[in-house]
Amino acid sequence: MTMLRNIFIADISITTSGLANADTIAVIGTGGVGSALGPHFAAAGHTVVYGSRTPGSAEVQSLISQTGNDATATTQAEAAVNADIILLAIPWAPAKAIVSELGSLDGKIIIDPINALAFDAEKTVGIAADPSAAELIQEWAPGAHVVKAFNTLTRAYMVDANAAGGPITIPLAGDDIAAKERVADLVTAIGLVPLDVGALSHARGVEAMGQLYVAQGYQGRTRFEYHLRPR
Repeated sequence: MTMLRNIFIADISITTSGLANADTIAVIGTGGVGSALGPHFAAAGHTVVYGSRTPGSAEVQSLISQTGNDATATTQAEAAVNADIILLAIPWAPAKAIVSELGSLDGKIIIDPINALAFDAEKTVGIAADPSAAELIQEWAPGAHVVKAFNTLTRAYMVDANAAGGPITIPLAGDDIAAKERVADLVTAIGLVPLDVGALSHARGVEAMGQLYVAQGYQGRTRFEYHLRPR
């Protein structure tokens, strides 16, 4: 397999055919991020299990129908049990409690798309996790392989990458190369461009990119998308 450090995909067309190595992916949370990425993962041939506080609700059942490919929903802890990959599509505030309730995560890949941000009355956007959300999640699940990804773009382009009118780079930070390669496959299947930016400690920089991205819109400045060209 080509090492991820050398991967930069220019073609952003969305892949809808099944992958050779399909995974079971637990999407923990059925809000904006979970409902945007889950259907793409299923379209790429993966088995998607939504972990929800209300798996039987009409909203979650509608998401299952939209997702297709035999997607299901159950509790958050049950979704994680047989998953190879876990997407934490949840807010930052309850993240520690949710991770602690998922049971043993040893050997599993955790994708962290969370922007742990704090907002004040002056419209200042600060980072609410020290040293980073991804590193704290790794502390809470020491046997897992945490990969920071998907925190530097809006939900609209998770749903339809082509709507951006050009490539969008998704920086990946993590300590396990194989885990990042598997996440890179998911990124590419959605029509986005994966780029390995190094160890999990570099999630601090990736989360700062998310902070800047959110602040642009929150403070009424011109929005942008990240397109990084490696040399």
